Amino acid sequence: MGFLCAIPAAVFLAGALALAIGLACLGQLYVHRHFSKEALIEHNEVGGIIIVVAGTLYAVVLGFLTVITWQHFQEAREIVVAESNADIDAWHTAVGLAAAVRERVRKDMIEYANAGVDREWSAMRRGERNAGIAIIGMDAIDATGSFTPANRAAAK
Repeated sequence: MGFLCAIPAAVFLAGALALAIGLACLGQLYVHRHFSKEALIEHNEVGGIIIVVAGTLYAVVLGFLTVITWQHFQEAREIVVAESNADIDAWHTAVGLAAAVRERVRKDMIEYANAGVDREWSAMRRGERNAGIAIIGMDAIDATGSFTPANRAAAK
């Protein structure tokens, strides 16, 4: 399935259109060669009703699929925004930490954002997971969790 994602959208659309049109033409040729005109005329009314019903059902299913796909796209967008906001919040919240810890957390947050865009998204495109990105976040958590200021002045 990953090879489909590698095909440019315009090329995929053109190929799908050509395939659909080709199959429709072959179907027409098959029907007209294997059935007489009298048989086609005799079944015209029933065939028309069946085509209308099938077309309506297809339109309803296609509409549902479109809505569901759009909802998944929106959910993915919301997750990306929430994760980005958490990364930015961690960056800004680190201002209250000691200099060494603050720099470690901020370095981790930059590395986390870059790893998400550079490695995680490409791995997800292939249907895989990249566990390395969680290690970067855990390093920032470890830096803040192990920091114990001796007094108020040491916290700054």
